[in-house]
Amino acid sequence: MFPHGFGRILVGQSVCTVMGIVLQSCDAMTRLDVGTLGFPLAQEMGIMQQAFAYPFMYWVGMHTSPDTDPAAVAEFSQFYSTVHVPEVVASNPGFVRGTRYELLQPDPRGDYGPRWLAVYEMDGEAAARTYATRNDGPPEGRPRYTPGPAAWQQTQSVWRMIWRHVSSSGTASQSPHSIFMVGMNVPPDTDEAELAEFNAFYTNIHVPEVMERGGYARGTRWELHRAFRHPQPGCPRFCAIYEADAAATQANQQRRSNPTPQPGDHPLSSGPPTWEKHDTLWRLVYRRIEL
Repeated sequence: MFPHGFGRILVGQSVCTVMGIVLQSCDAMTRLDVGTLGFPLAQEMGIMQQAFAYPFMYWVGMHTSPDTDPAAVAEFSQFYSTVHVPEVVASNPGFVRGTRYELLQPDPRGDYGPRWLAVYEMDGEAAARTYATRNDGPPEGRPRYTPGPAAWQQTQSVWRMIWRHVSSSGTASQSPHSIFMVGMNVPPDTDEAELAEFNAFYTNIHVPEVMERGGYARGTRWELHRAFRHPQPGCPRFCAIYEADAAATQANQQRRSNPTPQPGDHPLSSGPPTWEKHDTLWRLVYRRIEL
């Protein structure tokens, strides 16, 4: 595994560059014409270049101190992108790439999201299980990372959780300029049949409607696998992530600043009873930071 933003795969004497990951030997993939995610190899190469493409992901959300000056923030961000993220990817089995985001639009209802978010994509449940086992074990069994600058040492950790992929809608031809994230819970007494009805509506009706309204290229749904840290009342069970290019980001910012319905807007569809009773914990917009 390569610790930086691009991996190189050797095919005979030629070199293939793949965003963020080296999966398995190209000789093996060429013979089988199947990638490690189970898709035909050509299709998988396209999937790999999309954000949020892998079955699990680990989030780290943090705040820098409010009185951190711009020069110190720049030093913090440079260290985070060029030293810490590559170290995390290289030091944890099954971590395939890391992407950083900065809060662009907070939830108008309150302070529900950290300023800085790092998303580490993982190639399967084994990676999630290994990370959790290390986390729960003695400190000497965990990776040791390079100490950062003063602003790094003074950060406040807000989020640490692992998510499992539920569904994907749409296709993105480029990394998102921004992401719109919605975290929600279903009522605690929801039974299996009601949950299946909720999921079917969310995946097949609500996500496509939000994508169409917001001009999002792609929407993915996630279910909480493990929460290590999240402020009360706790981490939401479900999260949806909508990917926007620069034009859609700007249009949605203008829409949120002027919530008056626009010509052609249609109300989002009502869902089954469990959907109508869901609790939205946060709605947050993050911009992607170029590594």
